[in-house]
Amino acid sequence: MLGPAQRVRRVLAGAALLGAAGIAPLQAAAPPGDAAAVAIEYDACGPVLTKANGTPWTCTFVDRFDASTLDTDKWVVQETAVTGFRTGRTCYSAAPRNVSVRDGHLFLTAHEGGWFRCRNPLRSFSTRYTGGMIGTRGKFSQTYGRFEIRAKYPTARSAGVHGGFWMYPKAHTYGPWPASGELDVAEWWSHRPNLVLPSLHYEGRDPEVDSGWDCTVDDVSTFHTYAVEWRPAGMRFFIDGEPCFERSWTPDWPLVAPQPFDHPFSMILNMGADRSVSWKTPFPQSLVVAHAKAWR
Repeated sequence: MLGPAQRVRRVLAGAALLGAAGIAPLQAAAPPGDAAAVAIEYDACGPVLTKANGTPWTCTFVDRFDASTLDTDKWVVQETAVTGFRTGRTCYSAAPRNVSVRDGHLFLTAHEGGWFRCRNPLRSFSTRYTGGMIGTRGKFSQTYGRFEIRAKYPTARSAGVHGGFWMYPKAHTYGPWPASGELDVAEWWSHRPNLVLPSLHYEGRDPEVDSGWDCTVDDVSTFHTYAVEWRPAGMRFFIDGEPCFERSWTPDWPLVAPQPFDHPFSMILNMGADRSVSWKTPFPQSLVVAHAKAWR
């Protein structure tokens, strides 16, 4: 946590600039003679945000991707050849064409090329598609809090491209997937380009009520802020500060709420090709992320 000398107060005449955060910034008294201004307190994540009860959120993780390479103290690059993990037809790679940081942004890019054999310790497979995935497992995990990215999704509008911002348990406390839970904050498919879907996965999931089908964006290929507030009793999802979905849950026996959403989860970002990919699908396609943040 930042010390007093590092917690900088700035006077901003335009507090509306902070609206994308979705929560009111912590405001202090304006300096004498400037009653129209608003004093904003900052921490490592930016303007200090307040919870619904008026207390401040505490910044626990932030990456603005302002270095020349990915910060490996915060992220691990997913490689199918190492872990065996895949989605759809994607062979995840650590190659710079799939995972890169430049100009203050993270780029996770799906590419199409010639057929090749994707090495996989579980079962190798043939594909034409590579993609990028990073996660914080082993670097950062947290139970409850606020988690957020600011990102823009690809321009593809035909089926075949899939990725997003999601969270996965640090440990399979209640058993293998989906028993230990999965939390999708902003999942996206190119065949439904206006839908950026939040979902809860667990034993007993009902797709009709455990996904936010009203979470839509007019143009996903411009930057928007996607966030979740995760509490013991439920979750609330936001796009550009506006709530679009809220859900509590009743898991199947032997789980008892708030299981399985009561243990640490890590953050994941990915972009790749799904099983509906075809010759009509344009490549390359990138998920571009300006920041990833978490609060407690």
